[in-house]
Amino acid sequence: MISYFCIVSLPGVPVRDIVVLAAENDAAAEVAMKRLLTQWPGYETIALYAGERSVTVLSNPALGFPPEPFSIEAEAA
Repeated sequence: MISYFCIVSLPGVPVRDIVVLAAENDAAAEVAMKRLLTQWPGYETIALYAGERSVTVLSNPALGFPPEPFSIEAEAA
């Protein structure tokens, strides 16, 4: 198990909650992160991290954000 955590932000509240998740890998952690959507229906963003490494960020499409997750990939300049 790897410890992951999510930072849940609401409109006007940048860090409303921090949720710890236990998952086998990034894909399993993303599935667990999507379960948080039912607990935070008015979320602005939910950012998933493995330690200090950013895995992905979900943004609420109801607030005008794109519906697909924004994945942060390491890319050369």
